[in-house]
Amino acid sequence: MNSKIATLLAVAGAACGAAAQPTIISGSGATLQQNFFEAAANTNDFIDVDGDGNAAVLGSLFPDQLASNTGNILTDPHWIFTYRVVGSGNGIREHDFFSLAFDMNGDNFDDDMDGSVNDDFGNSAFADAAPWNRLTLINAGVLQGIGNPLNRGGLPAVPDPINFQPAQTGDGSGAGFHIDFSASDVPLTWFGIVAGAPSPVRTPGAPGYGGNPTLATDKDGTALSQTNLLRPLTNLNTNLGSPDASTVYDIAFSYGPVSAPVNYGVGMQEILMSDLRNLAATGRRLNGENLTKVTRDSGSGTRNAFMNGIGLDPSYGRGENIGDRTASSVNDVVGPNYQPSNKGGSSRVEATVQNTRLGIGHTGAERGINNGWLPDQDMNLLAIISDLKGGTVAARPTIENVLNGGPDGYNILGPNAIAFRGNPRAAAPEHGGWGWDPDGMYDGRGLDGVLGTADDEDPGANPYAGQPVPANTQTSLYANNILRSIQAFIDIPGGPLTDFTPGEFLASQFILNAAPDFVPADFDADNTQPIAIVPNPSLNVNVQDFNLNDPGNVLSNAQYESFNTNSAGRVPFRTTGVTYTDGNTGGHYVTAGGATLNYGTVLAPTTVNKIAGDFDADGDRDIDDIDEMVAAWQSRNGGAAWTGSADASFEILGDHDNDGNFEADDVRYAADGLAMVTPEGVSEPVLDRAAGFLAVDNAFGGNFFGTTLANGTYDNGDSVADIAGNATTPGWAPNGADGTVDCADIQYVQDNYGDWSDLEQAVNMDLSADMNGDLVVDEADRDAVLAILDSELGDINLDGVVDGDDVAILTGNMGTGTTYCEGDLDNDGDVDGDDLALIALGCNAADIAMPFGVLDLTDISTFVSGFTTMDAIADLNNDGIYDLADVSAFVSAFTAGCP
Repeated sequence: MNSKIATLLAVAGAACGAAAQPTIISGSGATLQQNFFEAAANTNDFIDVDGDGNAAVLGSLFPDQLASNTGNILTDPHWIFTYRVVGSGNGIREHDFFSLAFDMNGDNFDDDMDGSVNDDFGNSAFADAAPWNRLTLINAGVLQGIGNPLNRGGLPAVPDPINFQPAQTGDGSGAGFHIDFSASDVPLTWFGIVAGAPSPVRTPGAPGYGGNPTLATDKDGTALSQTNLLRPLTNLNTNLGSPDASTVYDIAFSYGPVSAPVNYGVGMQEILMSDLRNLAATGRRLNGENLTKVTRDSGSGTRNAFMNGIGLDPSYGRGENIGDRTASSVNDVVGPNYQPSNKGGSSRVEATVQNTRLGIGHTGAERGINNGWLPDQDMNLLAIISDLKGGTVAARPTIENVLNGGPDGYNILGPNAIAFRGNPRAAAPEHGGWGWDPDGMYDGRGLDGVLGTADDEDPGANPYAGQPVPANTQTSLYANNILRSIQAFIDIPGGPLTDFTPGEFLASQFILNAAPDFVPADFDADNTQPIAIVPNPSLNVNVQDFNLNDPGNVLSNAQYESFNTNSAGRVPFRTTGVTYTDGNTGGHYVTAGGATLNYGTVLAPTTVNKIAGDFDADGDRDIDDIDEMVAAWQSRNGGAAWTGSADASFEILGDHDNDGNFEADDVRYAADGLAMVTPEGVSEPVLDRAAGFLAVDNAFGGNFFGTTLANGTYDNGDSVADIAGNATTPGWAPNGADGTVDCADIQYVQDNYGDWSDLEQAVNMDLSADMNGDLVVDEADRDAVLAILDSELGDINLDGVVDGDDVAILTGNMGTGTTYCEGDLDNDGDVDGDDLALIALGCNAADIAMPFGVLDLTDISTFVSGFTTMDAIADLNNDGIYDLADVSAFVSAFTAGCP
């Protein structure tokens, strides 16, 4: 570096020299980027922020740590850096709420700004984690000892609104909670709701994108307030064409591959993208199998990147859709507090998948190594065949596959970005902005565009002139320290000037924008589904080659190359202090032979407990397991002793709803969602609920669930039709059964008509209504329920015959009824003449004297048509009016001949 540059840097550093007190820099957002913001490299000095002459760009061997956590942390470091791990969209919202104004209301740990006790934006319990100069401030939503519960967010100190230096309280004394930037796994545009009809196949910018109105429910099916809508800006804006003080600048810097962690109990190593999409949208696979899709809440950028990456509008990436947003580890463990959905952090997803034997989640790929769960054999990663994008190869997130990024590479990538109110690149040169280096090494080269030539002395016109800058000057320095180091790394990958810098860390732990061959399009103008994969316009082969040959890149780790088959995962943790069906209340399970399996210990790959639901220990989970599953349940409930392996833990093998127990509900779950059969001539198994419930009753020797029928005699397997009567949780567990098959079950089938292979229909269906195993819910399934009840279409009162009583019910509800039980036989949502015509299909009324001749089915149709068009033939009382009096006359004659 020449003396001119060194002199300028020294002057620039002096201009922004060390403050008398530290400056607080506060961020909020993505969990996918958590490891970067917690790393020392994040705040290592590249551009000589503090002007002391010790910085990476000056050739210093060990650049300054600007956010030191030694000594007096409120007075000694240059920066106090904190980052709230709340998820990308939630971070954007916190930035939206707490960027323009300082919140001066005390937090009292959980209380939000209006004094309620909801875990809401800005609260300490709303964050999954938060570092304070790399010390732990929040962990799993719990404020740690360094925190101050009198401050919002539990901050040890809050920034003064004038100089952003630490103040002790947020009680209205001139200081308050503030967010300087938000970090997102995806561009801000990917979080923007667009007006229009919502659909699971919407892409960013398309009408209806982000607008799924479906609310989450609790585990009993009661609707909650937790939304699946995306998170829009309300106070800030993205109007870059005419920016103002509220304009947000979204600066892309890397790609983060998002993976699908899988519990070994699932028994899968790879999956089609289309199958994974169906699971993420509905909680079930395309073949109907009911696995557990562990998801983040809709404010998560990891969820956004993953769902957009697999071709799903992220507002539909709801999985099981159970529970309000939670950042608590209490909800990760099996037992009464278990929750599969709306996780408030990636660590919460990872812990939940580890404990969920049927679980598949989504999280940053690099976390497998950086958070230790791949080498620790907690879980593994699914290879994904991108069939929706034309791919045919099962790709794991290796460095080679991620840098490919094409259809046969690994293409679920989050375009990571940091958003600031005001553009830090527009800051003064002494704050790292345009003109910081007049030789052009890091700003854009001279007019010839070639680095190192004479015209590099002129930085050219400032493209950021006139744009607003962040209110916190140190925020601009923080941002430019990162951006300058990234550009330096791109110019000279692996060069000594970037040792220990943010750019080097991002290149080794993530993927810089310049590295992949293919990337997701910023905006899919054609609204194709999924988001198009396009050649990378920023490709730099030198950066790519560096990544490919860098043994320190986290994705080069051998753990990403193949599925580790030397483990069956870990024994799930359960809530302690609860008595479970194996008799345990402590830290272990009890096997059939009386041995103990301690929570968290590694299960050997040879164990009988390897595959969830595999009670016959043949390595597959299918309908053949039901005999042994029922035998295990009987042995738990006073029946014959278990004759299978003494090493079997029924609660690990069969606790499908993750309440810690092995009960009849788990047997129902298996019959409803795990009874996989392979029909003749078909290569892949599909769900057959009818076969599953029949197998349960046959194994038990009768009516296992004690189901009653509104009419008829119970035959083995008839419990398949008991699906309604209680609130339901489609995709989670079949808890709608009320013990009786009746009119409510018929109506529930009609309410769920649809084709499971069509995603737009599947998201509005409960596949528990499929009675015949064809993965389509239609009239055939309704008729199957009627057959179980020894009934037929038109037998509204379910007494086994279609007669005048049914006609009376129907006509009594004409114009007001809406259900089958009220006479809506054609399932169009009302009771009218069309239903009256249908009822004759079950009524032997061939010779009823009427004013217009002998009544038969043709006359029914004629009357209904005439009544609709006000034809004289339908004016049965000859009063010139076509009204219910005519219908009554018709019905009276009809019922007289309908036994």
